[in-house]
This record gives sequence, C-alpha cells and structure tokens, in this order.
Amino acid sequence: MIQLITKIRNFALSLKRFEVNKVSLIGFLLVCFSHNGFSQKNDSDKNNQELFYIEADPFAYINKGYSVHLGYENWGMRFDLTKVKVDFPESFEEAFYDTKAFDLQTNIVGIKVDYIGNRSNWTKNGFIGIDINHQKQSFKHRKTLQSENLKTFNLGLRVGYKIPIFKGFYVTPWAAVWKNIASNQSFNVGADSISTLKWDWITTIHFGYAIKI
Repeated sequence: MIQLITKIRNFALSLKRFEVNKVSLIGFLLVCFSHNGFSQKNDSDKNNQELFYIEADPFAYINKGYSVHLGYENWGMRFDLTKVKVDFPESFEEAFYDTKAFDLQTNIVGIKVDYIGNRSNWTKNGFIGIDINHQKQSFKHRKTLQSENLKTFNLGLRVGYKIPIFKGFYVTPWAAVWKNIASNQSFNVGADSISTLKWDWITTIHFGYAIKI
C-alpha cells in the first residue's frame, strides 16, 4: 500500500514538472517568435524608410557650370530629377568629338529611376537604373565664333554605389551608357563639321546629403 502511494506521488510530481516545463517551453517559443517578428518589422521599416536627398557633381562646378539632383527614395527605388550645365574643356571635346575646331557647352534636364533593393544602411547601397535626359549642346566654332544649338534625347542604363561619410552625407560614384534616340544633327562651318553622337557614356561622382522623412 505504501509503495502504491509512493508511486502515485512520484507520478504526480512528474506530471507537475512536465506542466512547468511545458509552460516554460511555450513561453520561450513566444519570446522567440515575438523577437523574430520585431526584428522583421525593424528590417521592413528600415527598408521602407523614406528619404529626400540632394546631390551635386563637382565636375560641373569646376567647369563653369552647375549640377543639381533632387531625389526621393523608398520601396527599394530611387527617383532623381536632374539639371546640369557644363562648359567642357578642350581635352573633352577632342577626346569625345575628335575635333579641335569647336567648343561645347551642354545643358541637361533629366530623370533617373534606380532600383536599390533592401537597404542595410540608409545611405549605403548599390543601384542600377535607367537615365532619361534631354540635352541642348551649344557648339561654338573657335575661329569664327559662329554657334549652333544641337539637341539630343538620350535613354541609358546606369549603375552606381552610395558610400556613407557622416550623418546623412555620402558620395556616389556611378557610370552610364546613353543612346541618342533622336535624329542626329550636325553643324558645319566651312570645312569644319561636328555632329551629335549616337552613343555616349559618362563616369562621374556625386556628393549627396539625405534626410529621413
């Protein structure tokens, strides 16, 4: 009889320990799931963080012009409005247009749309996108000072990377290849002639500042 009572008491203690362990296990799983859900929510919030940014190309300012890029970033995408003016150096004109007879000043208005994917840092990511711009190319003949405005409409592919510097400031090296989908135009002065390019490319670097909204 005593043995039977002892067995019943041991069984009850085992059952009680099982219940305690079961409650502990459930509590542990709930903590894990809630932590995982919180982490996923934080990651989602980080990836969906909205930004406004402004960028500038120092090359344009060095060459008697300006560069302003206003942008918005969210949903893994970047949208950029571009306004640029550059008075190109003679070395550029000779390298890209194979001419020593003309000077070139260009005015660009454009839109850039980039895919950035999930962000691990709000000012750090690679991107790939399209670049659409309209250019007014002002050519001036060096000897006669005659000038002419030629126009292009470019559609291109670009890639780049944002590198953080300090508290929202960053640099963005990028490169693009453009196809002029408008008809080619030419400017002739005597024996000297110059034409818009069917294909063009650019490599540059932007300095930027982003603000969370």
